[in-house]
Amino acid sequence: MQSKKTVLILAGGKSKRFLHFDKCFITLNNKPLIQHTIDKVSGVADEIIVAARDEKQGEEIEDKIPQKIALVFDSLKDIGPLAGLLSGLERASFSLSLVIGCDMPFVSPDVAKFLFEIASSGCDAVVPKWENGLVEPLHAVYRKEPMLAAIKEATGKGAKKIFDVLLQLKNVYFVSVKEIREIDPYLRTFININTPDALKKIQTNPNSV
Repeated sequence: MQSKKTVLILAGGKSKRFLHFDKCFITLNNKPLIQHTIDKVSGVADEIIVAARDEKQGEEIEDKIPQKIALVFDSLKDIGPLAGLLSGLERASFSLSLVIGCDMPFVSPDVAKFLFEIASSGCDAVVPKWENGLVEPLHAVYRKEPMLAAIKEATGKGAKKIFDVLLQLKNVYFVSVKEIREIDPYLRTFININTPDALKKIQTNPNSV
């Protein structure tokens, strides 16, 4: 019997590069980015949690999203995505969570399944890694208990970056992007639309990415 899975979508960013217009509600093909993301992962997840920055944003999300989701809110301030990661994992019903941004409309269900499969062997985290050494901590699977402990330890020391948290974990599997390319040849799963230019590029030439 396969273990159940959580998908945690981080929606609490300040959207500075979108001139403070909430990017999770930016529309692509007449659909909010967060709706694209939810539609992509709904077949993989046994529960979907959306981490919003506050109740006002949470109410807007509930108004726009027809699916059943659980909402959590940032309990800590000024630590970026770690706030949503902490609140979301505390709420998660299951041990493994895929963590992604709300601005990833092409996230691949097959890549998600692949990351979950690796994590099921007992890893604390499964994080994609590029050839140049950069990692994708907001397109990764985390194990609840060790990750929560690592977040609390790292933030207690003043850390604000997810990579600092990864250093606290004992068993992180960095999966090569080359392996992921075998599932998603153009690596569209990693595309995040966080600027007006990125949105325009996809709208004008959807086959360019």
